[in-house]
Amino acid sequence: MSAREPSYFAKCACGKFCAELYGEPFLMGGANCYCNDCVAACYYCDDKARKEGKTNISMRCADYQGAGAAISCWLLDNLRITSGKDQLRGFKMSAKSPLCRTYTACCCTPMIYIGQKFAPRWRAFNLNCVTRASDGQPLKPTEMSNVMGDFALKEAWDQIPAGQPKYKMIPWGLFPKVLAVIFLPFLFPGSTVKVLEEDRAVPGMFIDAAMVTEVVSAETYVAAGVRVPKALLEDKKGK
Repeated sequence: MSAREPSYFAKCACGKFCAELYGEPFLMGGANCYCNDCVAACYYCDDKARKEGKTNISMRCADYQGAGAAISCWLLDNLRITSGKDQLRGFKMSAKSPLCRTYTACCCTPMIYIGQKFAPRWRAFNLNCVTRASDGQPLKPTEMSNVMGDFALKEAWDQIPAGQPKYKMIPWGLFPKVLAVIFLPFLFPGSTVKVLEEDRAVPGMFIDAAMVTEVVSAETYVAAGVRVPKALLEDKKGK
């Protein structure tokens, strides 16, 4: 992979973290996810940056409460972290969540948004961090799909510009591709991405989510203006 020329870079606001991205994004060109977890996670990282006096690259797709998270999905075969692995910090949306999301310690930029068992062959990056390798310009997908509308804050969902595709969940046409990538490693073990020993403890890449101790609070969901998930309420009761 080292001999390949990257098509894009994913960098945090201060530049300490950088990943090379090859080819084009997997699934759709880009998506704004309006599910409660993604909206709350955006708020969590932005609020952390404010409290620490840092300037990050927000993952929000627009500047209003409840705006979705702008994501760009890449196959693991088509990405390589070249610097800043030590800057990634993992967090979860509930104590028992199997997913690990990340931000960078240097500038609190949300970076790798979906990892671990749910996505054995791909990772979702902060779309707002992705730039073309050729000229440094932002990645501008030819089509942006707004997904998970059933979970969206109505006021935010209504502000989506006219003409942009809106889906209550995700486009039906994506289900075969998503299922294929999720189940391919189980059906054909030889297709599993080889894990570098140095990446086994990298948040958002291959670390076991059970090892991640930073958990978003119910108050974060409330501040973000979205519904607090049942799992988080159960975590709170159990304490």
